[in-house]
Parts: sequence; structure tokens; C-alpha cells
Amino acid sequence: MQAQFQYIAELARQYHQLSSHPSALYQAINELSSDALEAIINEYGNDDNKFQPVNLLRAEIARQRANGVEIDEHTVEDIKNKIRAKDAVYFNHLQETFLDELVRYPAGSRDMFANWQKPWAVFHTYFYRGNIKETTRLYLEQLCVQLLQDLQLTEYDYHWVDFFGSSNFGSERCWLALYPMQKYSHQDAYQFFLQIDHQPVAGRTAGHTIKTPKSNSLQPINSYKDIVTIFKDIKVETVELNKEIRNYFKFAPGPQATEWAWIRQKKIAALDYSGINLGDISACQSLGDLNEAVGFSRDNQSNLTWNLWLFKTASQGDVVFASNGVNECIGIGIIDGNYYYDSADGKYKHRRKVNWITDKVYRYKAGSLSNYKTLFRPDTFSPTRAWAFIIAEYLTNYPELQPLFEQYKLTLSGQPFMPPIAIHAQDEETPTEITGRIQFWWLNANPKIWEISKHDIGQKQTYTTHNEKGNKRRVYRNFEAINPGDLIVGYESTPTKQIKAIYEVTKGIHYNGAEEEIEFELIEKLEIPVHWNELKNNPALKDCEVFINNQGSLFSLKEEEYDIIREVIDNKNILTEKLLYGSQIKTYQFKEDADKPFISEMEFFQAIKLLERKKNIILQGPPGVGKTFIARKLAYEMMKEERDTSIEMVQFHQSYSYEDFIQGLRPTVNNGFEIKDGTFYLFCQKALAHPKNAFFFIIDEINRGNLSKIFGELMMLIEADKRSEKFALKLTYCEDEADRFYVPPNLYIIGTMNTADRSLALVDYALRRRFAFINLQPDFGPVFRTFLVDQMLSAKLADHICASVLQVNQIIKKDINLGDGFQIGHSYFCSFRAGESETVWWNDILTFEIKPLLEEIWFDDLNKAHEALDLLQFATA
Repeated sequence: MQAQFQYIAELARQYHQLSSHPSALYQAINELSSDALEAIINEYGNDDNKFQPVNLLRAEIARQRANGVEIDEHTVEDIKNKIRAKDAVYFNHLQETFLDELVRYPAGSRDMFANWQKPWAVFHTYFYRGNIKETTRLYLEQLCVQLLQDLQLTEYDYHWVDFFGSSNFGSERCWLALYPMQKYSHQDAYQFFLQIDHQPVAGRTAGHTIKTPKSNSLQPINSYKDIVTIFKDIKVETVELNKEIRNYFKFAPGPQATEWAWIRQKKIAALDYSGINLGDISACQSLGDLNEAVGFSRDNQSNLTWNLWLFKTASQGDVVFASNGVNECIGIGIIDGNYYYDSADGKYKHRRKVNWITDKVYRYKAGSLSNYKTLFRPDTFSPTRAWAFIIAEYLTNYPELQPLFEQYKLTLSGQPFMPPIAIHAQDEETPTEITGRIQFWWLNANPKIWEISKHDIGQKQTYTTHNEKGNKRRVYRNFEAINPGDLIVGYESTPTKQIKAIYEVTKGIHYNGAEEEIEFELIEKLEIPVHWNELKNNPALKDCEVFINNQGSLFSLKEEEYDIIREVIDNKNILTEKLLYGSQIKTYQFKEDADKPFISEMEFFQAIKLLERKKNIILQGPPGVGKTFIARKLAYEMMKEERDTSIEMVQFHQSYSYEDFIQGLRPTVNNGFEIKDGTFYLFCQKALAHPKNAFFFIIDEINRGNLSKIFGELMMLIEADKRSEKFALKLTYCEDEADRFYVPPNLYIIGTMNTADRSLALVDYALRRRFAFINLQPDFGPVFRTFLVDQMLSAKLADHICASVLQVNQIIKKDINLGDGFQIGHSYFCSFRAGESETVWWNDILTFEIKPLLEEIWFDDLNKAHEALDLLQFATA
């Protein structure tokens, strides 16, 4: 390891010189070869890059130097000023789209180069790149691994930072830290610390989250041998210090917390490893021993064994947060017993005694904590850095827990919560949370053979590594590389073409006695699936293995690619999650509804039968009869609950198009075009993803749109007997011949139509036969009168409203030019609030709502309008 140490130390001395002396840095830039300059220009001056001020500065300085310009501080400041000024003329050699980004870049009060004042921060990437960067990172990794072996730190992990620095602003040093794997990061522990700069040092440092830490102890070193000697001298004391620090873990009591009740009752935490041939692990002295017991190599990085090893070695007094999924904490406990194996009781045989001090529930809202899309990792037992945040949230929501938390020393004093930091160095400007152990994959599933929609959370699935003919599946090496604990994006291929679930690998390649296969567990089922079209044109995924050639079964995803896909999933599902968890979903029965619409029970259930049989109905009638209100109540009754996430509503108008409703081409920021899915198309995909649930698409003012144009191919597909894949059609903008669409049988369409609107064309006859039409009439009978009185209107005014409006409606119905469709609806009179003047309320309705309505329908005979208005006047005396 001396050669590795010496290589990095020499670079550190060179970079210290360039960082400390800007004149030396500019001289080094002027001495760069033409090949190096060309590589820099290609990297930072690529027109496909998103505009970033510092990268444009890097590209432009390299161009200037390639053109023979001597670089100094004045040259750099001049280019900075041109970028600050958004000088499009100076940068006219750039593509127009890139110039647009430059011009549109927000110029706030903070200088866009505020983080890049030091020249080395800007130009370190000119020197630390390519083979030098790769070699340095490889050597840092090798140093970490070798030190763990030489010190026999079998329960320790490592973290390193290279010359990019922890925040990517460039550094003149590298460093590494060795720390217990039970800790979320090195910042939560006493570290064996090595810093390699122009004057290297090694010793012990304390992570900044440690309360009242022991003083750091660092000594100068000149060789790898010095490092080992110093670390061995401090080993015993450092290990003991770390054992004294409390650890915090998340624990999943079964898939979706299915085992929580009995686990809490028995006062234990328990893990299920029945899927592998593994018994009592009390004799295992290291993670390597456990790996061998499972059948892995000693250095295997699987989450499967890592989780179990953390569970076995967690200290008494450590804190455990029980989780339901990745965003809900359902209990907090204190470990108060050693690991034991219960061979007689159920599947969950690996156990620890836990004192569950509370089972109150906390639901995390995405974005509440910076850098945390989810509160917990999706695995079974692992460290959690968010412990202080969780405790603070519990105390905010349940202040009565304060004495209990103080009793168990769950206090936050002196230990502020810190956002996660990088576990391994990354090419990013800010630190990010990295698992360091999980691999990410994309699995194609043929829905005709293997339909994800029919799988349940917690259910385990297998996938063979060979096809029906016995041949290895495409990219077989991916099957060989997959490990337990890895995450898989579950994608249903043509004709569905949707991401529908996230799986966690439970077994790598193994032989089940008949076939070679992998095994995984469904850990997250998407409420709203993500369609292929939503990802394929994302420039950040252009090099993704999946999108280069999707012919195959299992594809590797880079971590950043998985994060992009995960963000799309979260953005689509976050609103639905808020709706689902932000309020209680109430059961619904029309007969028990205190706020039921003014429609008879017989008419209501007749509409239900029509909707179940026809799947498409239109509620038609005059304005104000509550058509939209009734539509939602019909949906509630069929679902037997008020689940608004299963209802979508749009309003048609003259400009509404097929592209808005189904699918169409939309311009992109790069002056291109891409297929965008419309509202109805996306809602159909959601219904397809949940075939056991009913979904309702409400179209308000359905006759205001050009229906034949809007519905297009759906004229046939919405028919009740055409709701299956058998009748799937290729859509107008479909790119793939095999990409077909059909309306699922669990989706119901409810249209509403005002019969009084003269400006509307008649509904297309071809569409008419696909809907059942239900006529709704104003109701001014005893039920409505009771409603008005309950709203605190006087009985006298309530009687007047019912009698006078009924009289006016009779006149409208008898008018040969009007008829039923122009009556006054009862919803005009539902807005009274207790405490206001009923006379003022009634006069306002007559003046500003009813009078314009009557003058509109009798536009050619205003005397009739005024006569009807006189009938509605209410005498207070």
C-alpha cells in the first residue's frame, strides 16, 4: 500500500501548490496540451449540457487557451463578467437553445459565482480528471479495504473523499475514515482518520454529531507503515468509545407491518430469514462468518446479511423505530436483550428483546426534511440518520410523551439533526445520501404471462434466467450480478408499458430443483403507474441501458438513473398519497347520506344499474339540478367509500382536443416534439394498474366539445362489450406497432349536459348509442323545503321559494320554444348561511342570478321574463 499512499501524497503536494498560488495555477493551465484542452471543451462545452455558469466558464477559458490566449486572473474575470451580463453576442458561437438558457438564467441578488471565488475551485477539474481521478479513487478504496484487514476491524465500514472535496468545489487533500457499520455514517462515530495532503496526518477524530466528544488525536505520517502503527495504538480505546455511543435503527415488522401486533405484544423485534437455509447465528463472530453461513463469499456486500448482522450486534440500549413502509413510524423501542434464536415459534426466529415504549403513529410528509424523499430505507433492519427528526416530530405531535422520552434519555439537547452526507465521494456539487451497497435493476415483465397488477405487497415472485426454449435470457450477466437487497423497477412491457412496482431481491441466482431463477419481494405497489413515454425522452436517461435497447429481461440501472426514475414515480404519486393519508377515507351508503342529492332513491339506484350495465351514462337536465354533485355520489355508492383518488374530472369546451384527452405531440425545450399522454389516457393507465378497484371519469359539459374529434378511436373502445385487450387499437400517435390501447372494464364514464344551452351542437348519434341518458328535473317538493328550513331560512320564505319557482317552471315547460330543459334548478337556492339576512340573500339571487337567466331564455320576449320575476318576488310584510 506504500505505492498507493505515495501516489496520492505526491498529487496532494502538487495541488497544494496550485491551490495556494493562483499564478502557478494559471501557468499550469497555459501549459496544458491541446488534447487536454479539447477534452475539457468537449466535456463542459457540449451543447446538450444544461447551462451552469461555472461550466460555461470552464469551457470558455479552455477555448481561449486553445486559440492561443494566455490565461491569467484578468482573462478569467472578464469571462465571468460576460456570463454575468448574459452577453449573447459574445457567446454567439453557442447553440441557440443554450443561449436561451443563459439569457433566462435567474439573476438573483447573489452572484452566480459566489461559490467559485477561489480559482482552484473552478479549475481543479482541468487537472484532476481522467486516468488520474480513476487511479486516485481506486487507491483510496484499496487503502480502506487493506486498513480494515490489517487492523482486523471486522465490524467497521469506510468512507473516503477525493480531490473533488466533499462538496465538489475542489480540494488539495484526500481523506478516509473507518467507522462502525452500525453507524449511519462516519459523522456519528469516533473515526480512524487519515488525511493525505502536503503534510499527511493520521489518528482519531470525532464525528460532529457526537455530544461532548473526546479530543481529536492526529500525528504526522510519512508512510503506510506509520498509518498502521498509529491506528493499532488507538484501536482498543477507539472501539470502546464507539460502543458507548447509542445507535438508532429502523425495523420493519413484516411486509407493511403485518407482524406488528404480535411483535409488540411479545416485546421483541424479529426477522424472517426462512427463505434461506440459515439457523442460529450466535456463533458468527463477523459479517464474513455470516456471509459464509448463508453461502456467500466472505466479502459479499449483500443487504440481506448486513441487515441481519446489524440486528445481531446492536447494543442493549440502542433505539429502534418500527416502520410501516418507508414513510410511517408506528412505534419506538429500546433494545434490552441480546440476540437469540427461537427455533419453535413461527418464521420470525431471529430475535431481540425490545421494550416498545410507544406505539403512537407518525406519518412522514415527503419534503418535510431536506434531502429525504422517504423517511426510511426499504430494508428490514438498518441504521437511520433521521432519528432526531423523528423524535422531534413525535414530541410535536404527542407532547405527552416528553416525560417518557426523558426517562429513556431520548433527548435532543446538544444533538441537532444533520442532513445526510455522502458515504462515498460523488461528482456532485452537494453531498447526497448514498446506500453504497444496493444495486439497481429494471425488469421487463410480459403482462400476458406475468401481470404485476395481480401481485400483492409482501408477495415473493421468481423469474427464470432462461426462456421457455432453455436459452439464457438476454444480458445473462445481469442475472449473475444480482444480489439479495438489490432494488428492481418492475415494468410491464407491451401493451401495458408501465412501471407498476418496486421489488427487493431476496435471492440471487439459485436452482429450485427444476429451473435456475432469482427471487424478489414486492415492497411498493404504485398507486399511479409511470408510462414508458414519460421516461424515454428524458435526456438524463439517454445512455440508460433500458432505453438504448429494451429487448431483454433484466437491465442494470446506475444509481443516478434509478434516482431520476424514482423522482418521476414520486412526483406522480405524492399528491395521491397526500389524498389517501391526509384524511380518513369514509365508507359511503346513499341511504345513510345526510347530504344526499335531491333525487329519489328509486331514480338514484336506477342510475347505478344503468352505469354498471352500460359503463357510460350522461346526466342531462337544466342548469342547477346538481348533475355534477350526483355524478360524484354515484361513484361513491359504487365504491362504497368516498375515495376521491379514484375519480377524475374534466370539463369539455370548444378548444378541447384529442391531444388533451388521449395523446398528442407537444414541443420540448430543445425545439423538438414528444408524445404526451392526455388526461383520459393517464386515468385509464391508473385503472389498469388496479383492476380490482372501480374508477370514474366525470366529463362536465360533455356536449360543449367536438365529441367525435375528442374521442377519436375511443368511439368503439368505450362500449361496454369492447372493454378488453382483445379490442385494443393502435392510437393515432403510437410509435410502436405493438403499442395498443383499450379502456379497462373497471373504468366508468359519467357525462353531464345542460339541456338549456342553445349554442351547443347535438351530441353525435354514434356517441349517443354508447351512453345511457338520464333526465334530471328540479325538485321543489317536501324534501327540498325541509332542507331550506334546516339551513335556517324562515318557513315562510321556504314555502315561497318552493311554490313560486315551481310556478315559473310550469310556465317555462309550457312555452313551445323552451320546454323542460330550461327550468330553474334547485341548486340556485342552496347557498344560504345562518346569520345573514334572508331578504338580502333572496334579492341578490333574483337580481344577479335568476333575472339574467330569465332574460336569456326569453331574449325575444322580455315581458315574460319580467312577469316571471314578479312571481318570484317575496313580500316581507
